[in-house]
Amino acid sequence: MASNSLASILEKMKDRAITERWGAVCAFDRERLNRVLLQQWLEKYDGSNYVPVFSGEVHLNDSLTEKGVLKDVMIGKPLLSFEPAALDNSRAILTFSILGGSFTAFEIKTGVLYSYQITEAQGYTLKIKLDLSLVVGSIDRLGRVTLDLSKGTEFVCDLAAPVASQQKIGGFFQEKFNNLPVERQVYELGILDLKGGSDLSPTNFIILTQRAPGAQLPGALNVGDGAVVVLIKLRGNATGGDIPSRDRFPYLIPDDEENGVRKYSATMVLAKEFIERSDDEKLDLIRSVLFPGQKNVFVEHSRHTPHDMVIFGSLDPSRTSLTIEPAMHSLKAGGSPLTYKALFNGAPVSGVTWSVRSLNTIESAGSINATTGVYQPVTAAKLGKESVRNIVTATWTQPANGDIPARVHRVSALLLVTAEAMTLSPGCVPRQVGGPSVTFVATALSGSALTWSQPAYGRLVANGNSAVYTPPSNADDLPEHLMVQPIEVRDASGETVRACVVLSKFPTTMTIEPAFVSSIARSATVKLEPVTDAPPEFERSWEVLGDGTVRDGVFTAPTITSRPFSVVKCDISYMGIIVRTGYSIIKLNNIDVESDWTMLTKFSLTALRSPKVYANGYQQLAVEVRIETDGRPLTPEEEDTMMIYHRRSEQQVAEVAAGQEGIPYDPLAPLLWAQTRIPNRFRSFVSNGQNEATGVSTTATPNLITVYLVTRDVQVGDFYAVVDDPSGQAPFRSDAHPGHEDGTIKLEPVPSPEVHPDSFKMTRRRVKGGGPDDPENGENDDGFELFLETTDYFTLTYKKGGQQGGMPLNFEAVEFQSPFGVGISPVTTSMVKWESPYDNEKMFTYTGYAFNDPRVAGDEGVMAFDSIIKANRNLKPVLDQNLDRPIAAGAFLIGVFRRIDIRQADSNGTSGNPDLYPLKEGLKVVLTDTEGHRHPVRISFPTNNRNRPVVEPLFEH
Repeated sequence: MASNSLASILEKMKDRAITERWGAVCAFDRERLNRVLLQQWLEKYDGSNYVPVFSGEVHLNDSLTEKGVLKDVMIGKPLLSFEPAALDNSRAILTFSILGGSFTAFEIKTGVLYSYQITEAQGYTLKIKLDLSLVVGSIDRLGRVTLDLSKGTEFVCDLAAPVASQQKIGGFFQEKFNNLPVERQVYELGILDLKGGSDLSPTNFIILTQRAPGAQLPGALNVGDGAVVVLIKLRGNATGGDIPSRDRFPYLIPDDEENGVRKYSATMVLAKEFIERSDDEKLDLIRSVLFPGQKNVFVEHSRHTPHDMVIFGSLDPSRTSLTIEPAMHSLKAGGSPLTYKALFNGAPVSGVTWSVRSLNTIESAGSINATTGVYQPVTAAKLGKESVRNIVTATWTQPANGDIPARVHRVSALLLVTAEAMTLSPGCVPRQVGGPSVTFVATALSGSALTWSQPAYGRLVANGNSAVYTPPSNADDLPEHLMVQPIEVRDASGETVRACVVLSKFPTTMTIEPAFVSSIARSATVKLEPVTDAPPEFERSWEVLGDGTVRDGVFTAPTITSRPFSVVKCDISYMGIIVRTGYSIIKLNNIDVESDWTMLTKFSLTALRSPKVYANGYQQLAVEVRIETDGRPLTPEEEDTMMIYHRRSEQQVAEVAAGQEGIPYDPLAPLLWAQTRIPNRFRSFVSNGQNEATGVSTTATPNLITVYLVTRDVQVGDFYAVVDDPSGQAPFRSDAHPGHEDGTIKLEPVPSPEVHPDSFKMTRRRVKGGGPDDPENGENDDGFELFLETTDYFTLTYKKGGQQGGMPLNFEAVEFQSPFGVGISPVTTSMVKWESPYDNEKMFTYTGYAFNDPRVAGDEGVMAFDSIIKANRNLKPVLDQNLDRPIAAGAFLIGVFRRIDIRQADSNGTSGNPDLYPLKEGLKVVLTDTEGHRHPVRISFPTNNRNRPVVEPLFEH
């Protein structure tokens, strides 16, 4: 029997509330949330928000006697787990696999301890302990459950074995993550729509994490399993609730199975006091639970009422998402072609356009057939780097279907192309005669059985994909005082990989600089220098153990080699006796390393449309950054390091916060400028003279990068740009490299236009009840006197600069606020008015609203009402939530409904409608137009008029 079955959960919920005074509770299990994370991780590679590779050095112990060198370490997909979850916090662990790169450990005095290439199959990870966060978009009013890597409290990476070293390497990654743009650090798990008008619409929430039953037990099969629990305050809640007891709050995800597969992955609980609400309102709650990119949806399976109402369901892929197979793949350069497939709702689709690009090279992406999706990698010699990171993209247009227009889908996959089909770790390790054993681990893309070759010196004991090598125990077993012992393994397809053990009879007595060369191109040279106090007249003899040549300390790499490493030895002798000896380990390549660049010949900034921008925090000013070098163009990865800086403070311009489209309105906030690579929906500044980018490039393929700035400043901003130096030196600045005048740019904030008395206009159209519309340039009230039960639509329009000659702007967002003040409940979305103040008055008007949000599908024909209206016993049966015809995108209207049968107050034993009184105050609405301007307005009925609402601009400080 299941340990946490649906039946057992219902039994725990029987006859008692579990919502702890919250309006609703949602729970989502780890497995499905990890699918959401994987989708986002891949989507980040379709822009500039992916996590870059990391290189650098880190001390491995507190005594500073050992250091680790990381080169091009690539972080893989994230996995969420709940080992630290206790239901009293939002703690979780995010584990990243490590896909590639290299790691070398050094002992400061003696040299290399070990070195190896990293592959995902080796299982190395970066673990981050962090708290889930809540971020609310100020325009779209979407509450996002996020994982922000910059807020991680503990980073641990197992590229080295000692616990202290793992913490040191984790600290290295923590520092690197903290320096990344915010878009690269944040993942979204779920979204709640906070702008609904129903009593069952969420207004706020808190996030907790909970371990699955038994997941805390040693050796448990479900170790790390758990759920994200979201406690939701609904509009109908007077206040929020309490943190639930970990002992009494049930784990809400049933573990029942169907055909061997978990049936449930998401659960929603509605507090008992809301159960009697209409199914439409309950549907509003379900619809308010969203997921990033609308690629997953909550699917209801069963509904029960043990006390609170509980809906058990699953988090399933939406029927509007396109996917690629394989989503992530590794391939050997020069290998067989790989065929990609695009699936829509799980079924293959035709008419897909395929493309591929490399993040870290210019000419090594390979090729893909744009029609068939067949990918062909470049040969190993032309790979350019040991590992090339490619992004494969599928673009497909979903055909129009009735009233649903055609829609373009775009989705990407990650493809790693490597020089070798196998890896052996460690790749190189020094050992003295009689020294400790070393374990080698082999990985093969083929996944086939492996065969290990026995060494000439020492002993190798193999066990599947690992083997333990033990050095010789007697110095007499080695014919020379320094030798290289190859370690070789072969898979069933004939692929071979080699590592090496540098064997010595006695310790080295001097260091060669560099002690380790992590990569050298074919036929390239490197200068080696012995670090010694021996007199210069002592004889120095150089020797290569392996491929390549050395002369006077200058090593020349071979043009082709079958060995991964060469060891260059230097002996210093006096009168034929060796007095000092040391060596350097050099990693060889069989690839033609892609050419590099060392200096920028152009680094300019140009405002693409206008150097002016409205200072409303949301209108974007597009700046084109042009970069040309003395060598190859920048790779996409190098481009993505470019950031904008303030000239006066020399501080980086802040980045637009995750989940936001600009700088939110906050009179007390100090943030004045922000930058992003993501274009938003707001129209750019329109000026008489367009200022498009000009100039003639001095290279065939300059790098053109567009960055978008937003502002709430009143002063002209002065800026320059910075891009990283690929060699790891100080970054390049556009005001100094090469230092031309176009390396800086001045941008001018413009105040939002003044609101004129006639900037807003309400235009009436009679929909039901008889009577005329308003004339084009006036008002006609005859239809109110002659017809008493009517429906009118008042469309609110805005013209920047006034009705006469002004520029019409549609609305991008509509937010209702409390008419009693910001942050004060309740927020109302309808208003009511009776003809007179008398208790027996029945001449009555109520309102609804319609807004066709350009970013929301299906709302163009919907009339929405406040939950108080929908709950009223007299109005509930007559509400019509369908418009007579769809409205245009960005249109906003107030529906005015007049009746003659709604008594105002209770008196003389006759029931009135005092439940409607909270709606007498009118409406406060914040409108955001297509240029990003914020318009707080009051919409109300005049004192002696219930027929025609008026709009009044409000002024904020």
